[in-house]
Amino acid sequence: MAASVGVANSSNMYRVGDYVFFENSASGPYAVRRIEELNKTSSGNVEARVMCFYRRGEIPSSLIPLADKHHWGDAVEMEQDSDDEDSPGEKEKNENSEKALLKQREVFLSRQIETLPATLIRGKCSVTLLSEVETISSYTSREDAFFYALVYDPHQKTLLADRGNIRIGNEFQAVIPPMNVKEPMRDSGELEELLWQPSSGLDEEKINQFIIISRSVGTFARALDCSSSVKQPSLHMSAAAASRDITVFHAYQALHAHKYNIDAALTSLVPTTGPVLCRDEMEDWSSAEANLFEEAIEKYGKDFNDIKKDFLPWKSMRNIIEYFFMWKTTDRYVQQKRIKAMESESKLKQVYVPAYTRKSQRVTGPSGEVMVLGRDCDAYPDMPKYSWSMYKKYGKFITALNPEDCFIVDKSFNTAQRLAQLRPGLIIEPGSPAKGGKTRAAFFLRTTPLTRAARRVTVTRLSHYARRPTKLIDMKALRAEVMPKLSSKSIVESLTRFRLKLRAPIAEMCVRLGQSDSRIQAWLVLDNKRLPPAKEGFPRPAKRSDGSYIYERIPNIGGEGPAPGRQQMLYKKRPYEEKPVEHAVPSKVGKAGKGGQTRAYSVNQVTPKGTRKIATLTRVAGGQKTVISWQDAPDDLFYRASPVTKKTRKQLTVAAIRRAARKPFRRIM
Repeated sequence: MAASVGVANSSNMYRVGDYVFFENSASGPYAVRRIEELNKTSSGNVEARVMCFYRRGEIPSSLIPLADKHHWGDAVEMEQDSDDEDSPGEKEKNENSEKALLKQREVFLSRQIETLPATLIRGKCSVTLLSEVETISSYTSREDAFFYALVYDPHQKTLLADRGNIRIGNEFQAVIPPMNVKEPMRDSGELEELLWQPSSGLDEEKINQFIIISRSVGTFARALDCSSSVKQPSLHMSAAAASRDITVFHAYQALHAHKYNIDAALTSLVPTTGPVLCRDEMEDWSSAEANLFEEAIEKYGKDFNDIKKDFLPWKSMRNIIEYFFMWKTTDRYVQQKRIKAMESESKLKQVYVPAYTRKSQRVTGPSGEVMVLGRDCDAYPDMPKYSWSMYKKYGKFITALNPEDCFIVDKSFNTAQRLAQLRPGLIIEPGSPAKGGKTRAAFFLRTTPLTRAARRVTVTRLSHYARRPTKLIDMKALRAEVMPKLSSKSIVESLTRFRLKLRAPIAEMCVRLGQSDSRIQAWLVLDNKRLPPAKEGFPRPAKRSDGSYIYERIPNIGGEGPAPGRQQMLYKKRPYEEKPVEHAVPSKVGKAGKGGQTRAYSVNQVTPKGTRKIATLTRVAGGQKTVISWQDAPDDLFYRASPVTKKTRKQLTVAAIRRAARKPFRRIM
């Protein structure tokens, strides 16, 4: 027991340098990455800094022929140009061929670095460099094993070999010309330059004394130089700079140039212009250039081409390389190494990621299709089932052997059906501006045919569990009871077949609800003769010369009414309330007030434009009645009670009015 737990913990323990699977997409294959660093964030989460490996499907299709040509040479082009129409089909069927397996396991190395959460790690794998001495089966026979031979640059979109080929063979050998005895021997003096002659006749002690004098002259020259006095403000720093190798080399060159005459060499150290000052790259670079170099080393490492291109284009390659080796002898380099060592000690060496358990059994594929996982595939007996783990690891559709590790691709759902499934209750009409609205808490439970058939054959009281949704159902016992009864496909289809439910007509339902009066109501009889009424209830108003209707305001006898209260002021006024009132215009229906004054009214004109417009009466604040247009009407229907209706309503009790409202088809009186 303890040994099995230890093995499980070791498989879930990930360290720096491990090759792992990362799940960037729920429906796509795993991404292959190499852990470079493990960092703990301020929130307590662990992030992995990883190096990217790309599969064949993740690089541009234009680079695939280059990869094939690297492995198989020009034979790939010949196969593509072949006129044999049956060969492509045979290659697709033969998934166990050498090339098919090689393509499944091949990845491409890149210098791309990403930072991903450690919770997305889904397991370990191995990635090795393709060796020419090993067979393909050594890579394909191992589980979760990949190889790489080319380097992919995602920015430049290029594929390059990771290393140079070993040029072995007759075609790579140099051609040795035949020896010509008649030609004279070449003089080495013409090809080489003599810099120092050990047998010069000078003693070692005198040479060392001359070197000490050269260092002293260099220290004095730095004291006289303004730029050097700023860089080395103290005597110790100036003496240390003068004791560097560049001063010693100049002393040897001076002795050799003056044929090892010390007096003449001393004279050359202090010419008439002043003492000779010799500087190397370490002393010649400014502090700003030194900071740029350290920043470039931190980013690119020892890639001096990128350092020169991006950071120090004004420096030559010789200057940069010489400065690099001098910089490694300084305290600055030792201090940076100490800081990096402390940072590496503070970083995580390993992290434990528990095994991932998928919660959703349906995911949306890259092309919009629905992928059904696990036991839910039993509802699709006629569709092919593929291995989910093999698809996630290698990106290939391989027939599933385990019913728990299978999935099917359902392409029957179109966009509208999937939208209705994911967002039920949302109705989008043509021309609706709100295309991306959200419902409150709508969800849609789509049961499988097997589940619907199980509901009909089980003896479990499902209605009891429906009233108590928090009570658990023993699914194992329910499955053991139902599966023997649903042994064939025909039984499931018969139980889930759609049956049209016959409903009673509305007349029969009204009788069941208590309607005893069978007389035909006069207002329900349609008048197909379309005869005009004897008296028009709402006659059309008069028209103006331009064809527009004149709507008059009907005054109220009771006066202007009280001022609007606080509750009425909370609502915004409608347009017909904000229109000005025209004074001194006689009303046709109004009565004269005191002093012979006539109550004023406002005119609301509506110009007909071919559409039907209805004018209604309504009561506004203050008890006044006005005629408004169809645009300002609060409702589409207006009901005006007559005095007889009002009198009858007052005679009824509250209970009688409520019964009449619930059953409008019953007679009241």
